[in-house]
Amino acid sequence: MSVTPSAAVFEDPVINPTNISNIFTVQIFLNGSLDYETDRLYTIQLDIITTSRPVEQSFNLRVINVNEPPDCEAHFKIPGAEVRVSEDTSAFVPLYRVLTKDPDENDTITFSISHVMPATSQFHIDYSGRITSNQTFDYHKGPKDFSVSVVVRDRAGANCSGLVHIKVLEVFKDSIDFLFPIQKVSIQENQGAEDFVASVKANPNISVSYTFVTTYPPYKIGRDDGVIRTSYNLDLESDSTLTQNVLLVRAFSESEGQSGTATVTVNVLDVNEHPPFCSPDVIVLTVAETTEVGKSLATVACVDIDISNFNVSLTLIENSLSIFKFRLRNGQLQVNSSLDYDTEEAASNHFQYEAVILAIDSGIPALTTEVQILVTVTPINEFEPQILGPLILPVPEDVRRGAFIGVVNAIDRDWPFNSLRLSFPGGDSAFTIDPVGGQLYLSTELDFEEKQFHRVKIQAVDFDQDVDKTNQRTGATDIIIQVQNVNDNAPVCNPLSYKSIIFSTLGAGVPIVTLSCTDPDRDPLMATITNGAVVDRFQMNGLGLTSKNLFSYVPDGVYDDTMFEVTVQVSDGKYSTDVVAYITVVPWSTTKPTTTTKGAPQVITVLKEFWDPEPWFVAVLTVTGVLLLLSLGLIIWTVLIRTNVNSKGSENHSASGDKVSLGGSVSLQNISDVEDDTMRFDGRAQDPVTGWSYSFNSVTGERRWLEPRHPI
Repeated sequence: MSVTPSAAVFEDPVINPTNISNIFTVQIFLNGSLDYETDRLYTIQLDIITTSRPVEQSFNLRVINVNEPPDCEAHFKIPGAEVRVSEDTSAFVPLYRVLTKDPDENDTITFSISHVMPATSQFHIDYSGRITSNQTFDYHKGPKDFSVSVVVRDRAGANCSGLVHIKVLEVFKDSIDFLFPIQKVSIQENQGAEDFVASVKANPNISVSYTFVTTYPPYKIGRDDGVIRTSYNLDLESDSTLTQNVLLVRAFSESEGQSGTATVTVNVLDVNEHPPFCSPDVIVLTVAETTEVGKSLATVACVDIDISNFNVSLTLIENSLSIFKFRLRNGQLQVNSSLDYDTEEAASNHFQYEAVILAIDSGIPALTTEVQILVTVTPINEFEPQILGPLILPVPEDVRRGAFIGVVNAIDRDWPFNSLRLSFPGGDSAFTIDPVGGQLYLSTELDFEEKQFHRVKIQAVDFDQDVDKTNQRTGATDIIIQVQNVNDNAPVCNPLSYKSIIFSTLGAGVPIVTLSCTDPDRDPLMATITNGAVVDRFQMNGLGLTSKNLFSYVPDGVYDDTMFEVTVQVSDGKYSTDVVAYITVVPWSTTKPTTTTKGAPQVITVLKEFWDPEPWFVAVLTVTGVLLLLSLGLIIWTVLIRTNVNSKGSENHSASGDKVSLGGSVSLQNISDVEDDTMRFDGRAQDPVTGWSYSFNSVTGERRWLEPRHPI
């Protein structure tokens, strides 16, 4: 699927079955060489497609360092470097420097001269590869050409070799002039071989040849045109001595026997060509979500091998998910805020936080290197499950067994949020619960009259929310099943029948029988007479049975029944119960027997208010009061006169003839038609307590004593 960093050194994987079912061997071959100094770690992502499902697998390939021989310059090895030296060159002046590099980091190399042709011991090479002569040259008496064989070895003995051809030049007397005897030029590094450096021109009137006074391996000069060019690619990172060189150029004329010298100072300018090198070049980590803030996760070190652009700054680049999650402190990647595992955003990114460390050098333009960061967060079970409302579930009492009655909702702030199991700790025979969905079902019958509330403990246990599967948390709470009343019971009356004996003088609206009825469902009761209300005699006031009017037992008039059977239906709106009342009426001539009742004394509190009216209002009120009192006195005097007259008339009628009625009462047969009905006394009786006789009006109940009363 991918190779990081990108490289075309791997062939397509080859998959082969094994002797074991569903076990396969995947082989990966190289189609090129690996370089430890370039890339030390490869991350390879494989996608294996099987008949059942695709499988992803990744692994890291770490490159192991192997010693490699030093790398000598090509022109040094074949056909060999050429150096021209004037015969007057001083001893121990560097004639040539062997340039080489070792691919292995931190390896050291040594230089040695294997042989010289013609044989001589005047040449030496130091630790940096510079060849010098311990004596001067003589163009006329000594050899004019030397061939020096040089061997370059590393610490393990691996080597490369080459030749240096030294040609001795004749020295002529200085008499040739230059157009520009002193020049200063600047060139950029890494422009390749044959890059133009400078041009030296002598007096054009004579034919001259150009050569260097001493050997400068990085440069060469045209013998005929005096153009100085680079001998090879100049890389300041490989040889910092190339920064500045002073070249002595000699122009000579063999025909005239004259020569002249010019000076060319060459400055090689550094080019920002190498991006920073960072170790490691990729960071792959796995950390727990509870990793504390400030903890160092990795250290990144970046360097730049450019001579002048070696300063490297590090910048952390985060995406929208990892923003503010990490920070850089002195090259250390640290945790900046909680690496939260329990979010949908983290789950959508496979719980991986990605970021990039951008290394920027100080060159113009600046070069950069990216260090990929991939931090995988593992879960820790941090939070206890919580059971949400409603914590009170109303359920009608007539719900059948097995019915669905509600849902218990629970959450957990640990991801995944729904990894919960619900249960009743210790069990509950009245209810059952779906452990996954939280649906509650009824397992028994409910009865509001027997039990109105059921308190049930619910617990939620989480799972699969920690790397350690045994690390589970539990949350519990009580919920209340509130049984709602349903009218499913008839009113209960006790007793179902009543017997009552009353006097005929019992006033209308006075309770005769008060029914003792209750409703188990606590519904309001309504009582209705359904049978036995003769001539609409009785009525119900709530649960009290009363008569609508007085009973009449006048022998020559209306004479009511003395036995009544009344059926009362008591209803709660849905169900009803019948109650029967048997009422016996005793005809009685008085409205109420006189009794003497002894009771506890009553304390009466009288509140008086103070009133302070205006004087004129007091005067008016006084006059009005006097007039009112005079009128009231006149009315009382008139009533007393009429009462005295009626009393005398009643005594005369009583003497003429009386008839005893039921209950010991006396009925008057002859009553004057001219008397007012409200003032006549048509009955006579004796008080059973005092023994005094009195007359009474059977319609109004008014009484008058016939004999003087004395205190008892």
